[in-house]
Amino acid sequence: MTILLDTATIHNIPTLTLVPEGAQHCPAIFFVHGFGGNKETGLSLGYQLAQRGFAFISFDAWLHGERHDALLEQAALPEHGAMYPPDSGLDTFLLFYRVIDQCRADVQTLIDHLADDPRLDVARCGVTGLSMGGYASYSILANVPQVQAAVPMIGVPSFTRRWLDLLDECAFSNPAWAAALDRVAEQTQKNTTFVAAIDPSEKLKAAAPRALLMMNNDFDSDQPKHYAIECYRELRARYAACPDRLRLNIYPAGHTVTPQMERDAAEWFVTHLLDQSR
Repeated sequence: MTILLDTATIHNIPTLTLVPEGAQHCPAIFFVHGFGGNKETGLSLGYQLAQRGFAFISFDAWLHGERHDALLEQAALPEHGAMYPPDSGLDTFLLFYRVIDQCRADVQTLIDHLADDPRLDVARCGVTGLSMGGYASYSILANVPQVQAAVPMIGVPSFTRRWLDLLDECAFSNPAWAAALDRVAEQTQKNTTFVAAIDPSEKLKAAAPRALLMMNNDFDSDQPKHYAIECYRELRARYAACPDRLRLNIYPAGHTVTPQMERDAAEWFVTHLLDQSR
């Protein structure tokens, strides 16, 4: 099989596409990389998916790759509007959420633009990504109706809960940080309102029974698995009539994507997108 790779810029979004030669109406899989990464991160998984008959579309998230901006590394600096102790990571985490929300908008933009591409089927597409891309995959599944299958990897579905937990971790671990948080309580409430507005956890219930494979790892302290476990428990009732369309896989690894995870992701899309379209 010959697999074609092309790059383009679509409405200021740099993209990388892998597609089988001669493809006609292939289901499209969108890939979102991690924080600090770029569209090339997904090439290994993209190659596997293209081999299986999918069109794979990876893109540089806002502030990343060809869209790089110094704000990505300088979010904790006061000149960029930072308000929290620099070492707490809270300002960077807020930027993380802003990038995720832009990824959701970018995927919708790409779907709309590619709707007339004869190689692609974007009416029934999928999404996957790792870490930040895992968060974004939950958001995209919850908000973009054309997405019929998702594989969020080493991410968290509960945006508000994660943000509130980080605030508590900072306050409980460092008295100086606790005092600093008290001084910006009003702004923190506004930030929490923003995070809650983009939180996909409730919308995921309405997205059922679209196929969702949640992937987390046992030894991941960066994005702990318990958020996914709690979400999975809440979603099971929504998938009672089709339990094969919801799964939580927990792997013996840290904050990384293993070859087995990539293979499982590819198989999930084959089962729930490719086989369903035949």
